[in-house]
Amino acid sequence: MLADTMQQAIDDLPEQIAILDGNCKILAVNHAWTDVVRAHSYAAMPGDNYREFCVESASKNYEPAVEAIIALDEIWSGKRTYWQLVYNGKDRWEGRDFQICFRKMHIDSQELLIVTRFDLTEILELRRLKDQYSNNLHQQQTIERQRLGRELHDSTSQVLAAIGLLLGRLKDQPHNAQASDLVEEMQDLVGEAQREIRSISYLAHPPSLEKLGLIGAIRGMIEGFARRTGLEASFEIQGSPVPLLPTAESALYRLTQEALSNVHRHARAKRIRLVLCFRRSAIHFIVADDGIGIPQNILAGTHGSGVGLASMRERLTEIDGRLSTRRLDPGTAIIASVRLKPLTVVRPDETIEFQIAG
Repeated sequence: MLADTMQQAIDDLPEQIAILDGNCKILAVNHAWTDVVRAHSYAAMPGDNYREFCVESASKNYEPAVEAIIALDEIWSGKRTYWQLVYNGKDRWEGRDFQICFRKMHIDSQELLIVTRFDLTEILELRRLKDQYSNNLHQQQTIERQRLGRELHDSTSQVLAAIGLLLGRLKDQPHNAQASDLVEEMQDLVGEAQREIRSISYLAHPPSLEKLGLIGAIRGMIEGFARRTGLEASFEIQGSPVPLLPTAESALYRLTQEALSNVHRHARAKRIRLVLCFRRSAIHFIVADDGIGIPQNILAGTHGSGVGLASMRERLTEIDGRLSTRRLDPGTAIIASVRLKPLTVVRPDETIEFQIAG
């Protein structure tokens, strides 16, 4: 009776689903599961033992089957209630990617195990194409920034240097006190413009992410930025660093460039602090300054792209991240949060902790 009820509930679902009893005997499967079994002629239908099916596959050195056996034993021994694995197919499924999940359930005082299998091949391929497009776009943007940086450094800086020399000569000429003050003020403005160009040019040619890795590249960027702007800057790591997907590293790296540029151009800050927090299921990147703060209309998104917040949010959205802001006294903190996405096995029973420190 229970199997019939469950059969009705799962039949029309697109995923391949099987229901097992406490001995791993298959009680019911849905149409998607049946279609795959019939198409590829293997024994995993109602009445068969699913664990024995996994043991047979494991005997052929198929690692996902080995992990599935371990998971089944841990579930029925009470060590876990859920397990999930993303894996590559073999033999008849060569070249395809799958996700399989085990979930223990209690229905009418009976313990059952729901096995769900889903073909991820098209989804992962679309994700790969999306990541490739994003990387190509970021590379083109980097090339354009570098071109603009070179033009500023090679042409505009030279013009400003020439103006500075002419002002120096003019200052040495006899004239009244008011004119001397104006010349001195113009020299200060030229010096400020030169420092601005040096900072912009540096941010267009930051340390290499590919050569130094995310932490090394950010550390090099903030140190060079501090030297060129005169800002007091610090960078610290909290938690144990873990490898990130290339797209996540690229997004956080570009976000650092954008944030430093915004602080320099708009915040009127004296100090800036960067913190990279590694948590169990997420990474949080904080850029905090002691400047004048971001106007409320920009924070609310009612002022166009504002000081680059829209650009940062868009960059994070591409990697399923989020951007938030906090008002400080004084200044502003920008917080980028990104889920840590494992490439193979997904360990369950974890919750995302959006903590800033501690």
